[in-house]
Amino acid sequence: MRVDLNCPAEIAAVEIRREEDCVRLILMDLADRPIDSCEATVRIRNREGEEIAREVHRARALRGRPHIAFSMTVPMEIPEGAESAEATLDKVWFEDRDVWRRSPAAEKEYESNRLEPGNELNALRYVAGEGAVGFPSQQADLWVCVCGRPNGNGETVCARCRRQREMIFRQYSRGAVLSRVSQRERQLDLETRGAREETARLQRLREEEYNRKREIRRKWRRGLLTAAALLALAAGIYWGGLPAWRLYTADKAMQEDRLEEARETLTALGGFPGAEERLAETERRILRRDGGLAAENPEAFPGEEAARLAAALRETGEEADGALADRVDLARAGAMLKAGEAEAAEALASGLPEGLSGREQLILDCRYARGEAALAANEHARAQEIFEALGDYPGAAEKAKEARYEGALADLEEGKYDEAAAAFASLGDYQDSRELIPRCHYLKGMTLEEAGEAEAARLAYLEAGEHEDAPARAAAIRWSQAEAALAAEDYEAALPLYREMDGYEDARDKWIQCATELARKAYKEREYTAAAAWLEDLPEDTRTTRQIRTRAYYLGAKAAANRGETEKAIEMMEKVSDYGDARKNIRNWRIALAKEKADAGQYAEALEILAPVAENYQAGQLIKEIEKKAAETDP
Repeated sequence: MRVDLNCPAEIAAVEIRREEDCVRLILMDLADRPIDSCEATVRIRNREGEEIAREVHRARALRGRPHIAFSMTVPMEIPEGAESAEATLDKVWFEDRDVWRRSPAAEKEYESNRLEPGNELNALRYVAGEGAVGFPSQQADLWVCVCGRPNGNGETVCARCRRQREMIFRQYSRGAVLSRVSQRERQLDLETRGAREETARLQRLREEEYNRKREIRRKWRRGLLTAAALLALAAGIYWGGLPAWRLYTADKAMQEDRLEEARETLTALGGFPGAEERLAETERRILRRDGGLAAENPEAFPGEEAARLAAALRETGEEADGALADRVDLARAGAMLKAGEAEAAEALASGLPEGLSGREQLILDCRYARGEAALAANEHARAQEIFEALGDYPGAAEKAKEARYEGALADLEEGKYDEAAAAFASLGDYQDSRELIPRCHYLKGMTLEEAGEAEAARLAYLEAGEHEDAPARAAAIRWSQAEAALAAEDYEAALPLYREMDGYEDARDKWIQCATELARKAYKEREYTAAAAWLEDLPEDTRTTRQIRTRAYYLGAKAAANRGETEKAIEMMEKVSDYGDARKNIRNWRIALAKEKADAGQYAEALEILAPVAENYQAGQLIKEIEKKAAETDP
């Protein structure tokens, strides 16, 4: 048997509850800390011991208290033919957030001290109580308590029953128990000696009468046996003497399946006629019998012994013996899997015929065990690949997620933030995957910032959303970029940065400062349209910006008019219509532009242009002329 002595909890009982569609586990908290959550793998077997269902489930809020029994429920559909259930603990979470994980490598082999029902077990329970199952046993790497619990050699108290190791071996050893029971028996013997002597006297009288009658029957029996012996001797002489008689007894032993006895007799007969053929047949029957036992109970023929048995069966050349050899090897592979040799077990099972019953299931079990071993060894990618390849194998999908999750955690610890974030994103709502995605971006941002890659760090902080101080860190980087551009008098680069950070420190003032400097520069270079554009979307005006904008629109409109761009000149001048002679210029430009449109026969457009200045006398006269021309041309 195997046990992980580091497991903080122990499964005391597994109950199938068909009416509730669940399996209930009774556990014992062996640790000195409260247990909050447990993950267990439950396997349901049929009458033949074949696994027909498996479920991996994590139960939360169990409130397991130190050294007190508690229970957990594993919801699962109970299939038809369910006969028994077994369970193993894979993970245990304590209330202080510490986690224990099952590791096949940490398991130790031990021999159970459980006694069969009988006098010794009764004597032990008389001394140690009803919870006792066997005498304490000291083994290589551990000691086994009277309650059946294995404990490490460094432990002085049993993890299950809390008895002191020294007291257990002193009071409950085989010698101590039998000595105590013997003392009690002597005490009872003294108390009841008188009654026993009277009973013995009456018994002697009954025995004397019984012996007298038995002696009579014995004489009759001796006479009959003597006659039978004489007849047998005569038959032996008649059939060819003593060897023939021994051959007869060997045949009878074969008929009654006392095969070892038959083999011994036939081997002794040597070359006596008929002995060799019978011996060969006996050997074949023994081989097939042992093959059947090995196929049903591989523990009866462990390791190389089972391999030799399978080889001997195949050497007979019989098809049935070959099929039995396949079953023996399949059972041997199952035993190897139980012993933790999953890879070797899979290799052995894969070499067996494809149609062999139980082969495919065992191969899947081996792969699942290899996945668990890879996961325990932190080979997350390999474990994930194995579990995903298992498809709908019970528990494989959940284990694949666990492997991906653990791998993502490892990537996060190693600084592989993009890989970790992608893995967590693919896991959806598994455990705290969604919460860890912004954590990945945040740590990536910190790493990039320390490496001097400010812009990449800022983008990573933005992806981190509201995680910790990510917004503040992104804003600080943006502010540094804007300040650096302003210090270098690169106003064109600094302006959009300050505009983006409107509301952050004095970003608004510096936005206006950059726009003013750019507008002033464009104004000096007589790029009036550009100067006005820089001041177009300011959040507020200053005296300087108003002055520059007004002059830029005014002079820009004049320049446009000089270039013959009358419509553009009107549009710009109307933005500063209260400045200087702006209204006069607008009126004159509209009248001039309307004349051009009218001369081109575009009377409707001309009237539309003059509408805003219709109260002017000159414009009014022009409107009448245009309307008259329009009427004359209208059919």
